[in-house]
Amino acid sequence: MTDIEDRIQQIAQVIRQLDDSQVPRNIRTSSKDAVEQWLLNEDKEMDLRLGMTASILDEIFNDANLPIHFGPLCLQVQTALETILNEVRNS
Repeated sequence: MTDIEDRIQQIAQVIRQLDDSQVPRNIRTSSKDAVEQWLLNEDKEMDLRLGMTASILDEIFNDANLPIHFGPLCLQVQTALETILNEVRNS
């Protein structure tokens, strides 16, 4: 497994933290879809996987129902995704 794939696996683990009973169902569903349908879907191009996951996390972050303590988590993951995306585009 490459370094990027390792980091993607770590990001997926962090996003899965949103699967918490304190988090509204729609947000849990969106975060699960972001991981399963986009981030870990190796049938899609890497830049698309990263970009769509970041986009979904942006929607989650802007959801008024997101518990406040999960906001920084979303921002940290988005930053990590953008870093990897820049590395992929520059390679």
